[in-house]
Amino acid sequence: MWMKSVLIGERRKAMATLFKPAMQSLSKKCVSVWSNSEQLDKVLQQNFYSLPNCHLVYAVNKSGKQKSSNITKNGIDSSCREQDLSVRPYSINLHPNFTLSSTYISQATGTPCISAVHPIVGDEHLGFTIADFDIRYLPLPTVSINKTPVCNKSCHPTNHLENRLIDVKDILLKLISKHGVFHLMIHYLSSKVMLWQMADPYKYKLYSIEQVLEPDMHLTYPQCPFPTQSKVSIEEVQLVLERFHILQLVNDEIYLRSASINIMNAMVSLSFSFSGSKYIPVADFLRGELSDWFK
Repeated sequence: MWMKSVLIGERRKAMATLFKPAMQSLSKKCVSVWSNSEQLDKVLQQNFYSLPNCHLVYAVNKSGKQKSSNITKNGIDSSCREQDLSVRPYSINLHPNFTLSSTYISQATGTPCISAVHPIVGDEHLGFTIADFDIRYLPLPTVSINKTPVCNKSCHPTNHLENRLIDVKDILLKLISKHGVFHLMIHYLSSKVMLWQMADPYKYKLYSIEQVLEPDMHLTYPQCPFPTQSKVSIEEVQLVLERFHILQLVNDEIYLRSASINIMNAMVSLSFSFSGSKYIPVADFLRGELSDWFK
């Protein structure tokens, strides 16, 4: 199995630097209101926007039982108080130091997430503040490393590629829905995209990610209505591309090497770091839980 690279370690350090000061400040403010859940919620809500790009913040006691409500940009959800969170992915990090969890699929959003955990300590250790972050939208600093990590035949996709995939999938959706592309493959390891078009189905065109991102790239393909013969809808194509993006980001050790979709036979192919290629119908791919790929 591919081991965590130097780059991933550096990115985690960057995330810790980004989150720790605000988490430390918030945890100190929670001490004086710890015994009053309503006041605790108020403190968490007042300080929600001090946590860059956070989508959920809450507090738990030393045993992992939720003390506060769930606090989001949309308000306070008190129904979550008292739930047992001791088996959540970050529970192993409930110790008296600031920590970051491994990447996991958020139950609240269904997207790749990490949790920042900071102890709340007054005269005694009271509990923890926990903030959840969607990793797709974190403004991570660019990190530099002096040494190129040694890889075997396959290496995890580059940080540059990860940062550009949101833009790429939007362009690919446009090419399928309006420009006659019926089959595409994204090869994450080499940062390449292969495209097959209805007008010339026996040949594919190979592009780098940078070429796909050029503003007028789609104009090289004439406009073409979405084919009536397609066995999937445009909405399903969008969901498939979104899932490709999530699966490429969700785990530091198990990652997506390549993925493809063919709208004419409604098939998806996936190649992971831990196994060979898998071919499944689009419907089955969209029906399954994302977390199933990492069990």
